Amino acid sequence: MNKERRQFYSTFLLLVLTGALVLAFLVLRPFVDILIIGLVLAALFRPVHRRIAGLCGPRVTLAALVTTGLIFSCLIIPVFFFLGALLAQGVQSVNALQAKLATTDFNALFSHESVAPYLNWVQEHLPFLDIKKLALQADLLSLSKNAGQILLDSGTTILGNVFVLTMNFVILIFVLFFLIRDGEAMLGYARYLLPLSTDQENRIFRQLDDVAKSVILGAFVIALAQGAAGGLGLFIVGVQPFFWGCMMGFASLIPVVGTAIIWLPVSLYLMLTGQWQWGLFLIGWGAVVVSSIDSIIRPILMQNRSKMSTFWVFLSIIGGIKLFGALGILYGPLVLGFAMVMLSLYGEDYRHVLDERNLVAAPRPGPDKAPQ
Repeated sequence: MNKERRQFYSTFLLLVLTGALVLAFLVLRPFVDILIIGLVLAALFRPVHRRIAGLCGPRVTLAALVTTGLIFSCLIIPVFFFLGALLAQGVQSVNALQAKLATTDFNALFSHESVAPYLNWVQEHLPFLDIKKLALQADLLSLSKNAGQILLDSGTTILGNVFVLTMNFVILIFVLFFLIRDGEAMLGYARYLLPLSTDQENRIFRQLDDVAKSVILGAFVIALAQGAAGGLGLFIVGVQPFFWGCMMGFASLIPVVGTAIIWLPVSLYLMLTGQWQWGLFLIGWGAVVVSSIDSIIRPILMQNRSKMSTFWVFLSIIGGIKLFGALGILYGPLVLGFAMVMLSLYGEDYRHVLDERNLVAAPRPGPDKAPQ
């Protein structure tokens, strides 16, 4: 085959391949989220599956069935029950909050002898801020009503799509089984098709695996622990623990401020209403117990995981949520982690060009080494 015919053949083959991949993507697009969630779950439970496979011997299908059943029983079913209970208690908590706000006399509260000195200090040092003229009660009631409407709409949407959710659930189990059973073969074929070196392939797949696991282990597990600890503190002071503990878990994803968004306003409210002992207790509980969970658990879970800084993880999560919705919590870090490892590979392969053009800072010789 001469050069012209070979070039035509290669171009034609690439065009047909591109068209086939586009059509395949259109066919699989409704299941992209399910496939990605399945890949993450399969990677997360890979060590468990290896142990089960060791016990089952050559019966690979049985091992995959056992692992899939374990994920189904320990993770997926509890998540469904958790979301249902969260929506139900969320509506109850918001309704109770609205009733409390509607019956609270904020003027009398601001005039209380324990609050007046602090208001006087605020008016003296911040004269532009007149708290007594703020429509605080109306604003809080409006905010709580909006939150309640969001919860009601979410519950209605979920109940209205029971059939779709059930079908997606069945598809997820089906996908999980085959990813667990045949995942190694699929990964090997993907490696074969990639025109990269083995080291580059290892780095790409390792980075994606580490990012996915770090998001789940570093974010969700810590959120679960902080939500549970925060819920316990709220239960002790007499506040509805389940819903607000869950909100505290979600708030733990926010850097710097974190769970203080929940426990600090509750503490201030308790102190303003005369329950200053419980308010001080909740401040101490939140600052010492809840906040310390992150600094204790995160280093344990994140050992040898993704090297992405908290800054980039936070931006990728927020950007991912804006672009992909709720699943952006996972997709955002995955996309950014993939981009970072590709930039690293690019910098290594073209280091000589980049150094020559001074596009990146070349390593400088030490004071005892003169340039050659």
